[in-house]
Amino acid sequence: MTSSLPIHQPVLLDEALHWLDVREDGTYIDCTAGLGGHAEAIARRLGPGGRLLCIDHDAEALEFARARLAPFGRRVSFVHANFRELDRVAAEAGVTSADGILLDLGFSSFQVESAHRGFAFSLEGPLDMRMDPSAGGPTAADIVNTWDEASLAALFFEYGEEPRARRIARAIVAARARQPLRTTTQLASVVGQAVGGPGRRTPNHPATKVFQALRIQVNGELDSLHMVLPLAHGLLDPGNADRHPGRLVVISFHSLEDRIVKRYFQREAAACICPPGLPECRCGHRPTLRILTRRAVRPSPAEVARNPRARSAVLRAAERRS
Repeated sequence: MTSSLPIHQPVLLDEALHWLDVREDGTYIDCTAGLGGHAEAIARRLGPGGRLLCIDHDAEALEFARARLAPFGRRVSFVHANFRELDRVAAEAGVTSADGILLDLGFSSFQVESAHRGFAFSLEGPLDMRMDPSAGGPTAADIVNTWDEASLAALFFEYGEEPRARRIARAIVAARARQPLRTTTQLASVVGQAVGGPGRRTPNHPATKVFQALRIQVNGELDSLHMVLPLAHGLLDPGNADRHPGRLVVISFHSLEDRIVKRYFQREAAACICPPGLPECRCGHRPTLRILTRRAVRPSPAEVARNPRARSAVLRAAERRS
């Protein structure tokens, strides 16, 4: 599998490196190593005393990252795990603090183009969508064939931000009554028939948001993000007179993820988190992060032209306050 590495264009690479500000002797964690694009760029900036820990819950992708970063030897290590287990993984790897932690929440074109993974509505494959099939758990097929209409509609509306969620859920329930939906193209066809094809106002395939919602649910993506942010925050090095504090850089690809990151950063950077209207602060909250990116960083037009996948990417960065 590793004899031919897939072409990979890491999103917002220069921006991520800028905000991580990689030091030669620093310790870094890539919580979403994927195919190793960001990780390789970080590793190139490390000296013999530097260290990079690469984590991913997609074992297939992690093997590509391992092959890509093989030239860097022992300064790079790999762990197959969900980043929600960051505290355990870091402890077992002997990492007690980090100068920088990266979360790239997108999924790669390699995953989308692998029909057997079930992520793409345009490729015939099993309706799976699990990033880590070895961990078990329900597949997308389990959800669309067993959830009731109201639950499906709520899922598509909340996680897919799909305004036609009820109509789509109704169509799925009617279709599965005739035969279970087992493949990606079966589901895409049902959604397309329910709401029509792409138009001038919505050029994307009508199943785009439905597939997004299912992928998020199957992999528990938002729950994992809620869990990893404080874990990563707690691992950031407090810094000293000679080096800046540890930095957390997060790249997200849809508004649900970005909202979670933005609110976490704002809360941890605030001097007070009391409800509005109180005459005096009673929370005792102390700011523990400093936001580095006052506005979300987005890809340049040149990057989007080179890599259309990047168009929805948003980067936010913060550093620990001691």
